[in-house]
Amino acid sequence: MTIQPAAVSTATADYAREMRARAALKQVTEARKREVSEDTARVRSGPRFAAAESRKSQARAKLQQVREWLKIVRKLYAQNPVAMSKALAQVFKDLKGAVAAYKDAGGEEMGAAGDAVGAILTAGPPEKADDPKTGDESATKSGEPTETPLAAEAVTGPAIATTRLPEGLSLYDAVTSEVRKQVGEDGLAFLKEVRGMVDDIKKLLETARGQAAVRRRDKDSEAAFEDADRALRDLSDVTSQMERQIHRDAPTAGMTLSVAA
Repeated sequence: MTIQPAAVSTATADYAREMRARAALKQVTEARKREVSEDTARVRSGPRFAAAESRKSQARAKLQQVREWLKIVRKLYAQNPVAMSKALAQVFKDLKGAVAAYKDAGGEEMGAAGDAVGAILTAGPPEKADDPKTGDESATKSGEPTETPLAAEAVTGPAIATTRLPEGLSLYDAVTSEVRKQVGEDGLAFLKEVRGMVDDIKKLLETARGQAAVRRRDKDSEAAFEDADRALRDLSDVTSQMERQIHRDAPTAGMTLSVAA
């Protein structure tokens, strides 16, 4: 079969157009990812999140304090199961307080995300001495869907006609979703750390329970273990509440796909 020169020329032109479209789409996607990432960082480091972040830092510091105290408890009460159970009950209560504080701070950030993003986008990008802001740049920070003529032209190619541009979300929605996702992921990481500690503490409690079992049980020992068990249940309740809150407020938290992508 003989291939006509006109057919070759048309195929070459179509291929070149498709490559330009792909390059344009990639450029637009990467620009949006940078924009969402930068605005998300500005929101999370801004004054509206400062107080909540401080409380979360205090909660994380509490975990470290508990770790250090457990090192002492292991040695101090290794042969005293009742004292061990009392100490561990207090540890569970301390962890519950840390989780509750983190939960409240994270919930506050989730609730404030929309207003904080709106304030950042209204203010526009930070001024740069060597890169003055232009009217066009300010327009892209309005929180409305970004108009990108190049992208609109790019998606006319048949091979990528079904590709969904990140402009499907307004900048406001994209940044708000990313802020909540990151806050949620930080919360899930905190919970994972707490639960890892709890697993180790439960082993200590069970060892103490076993030691107490071979000794004469009295009301004091029974009350001590009941208090520890109750404190553990209370801690489990608040961690479960926090996890449910995160998944409600940030459904994408923990997923590989980022809103900014």
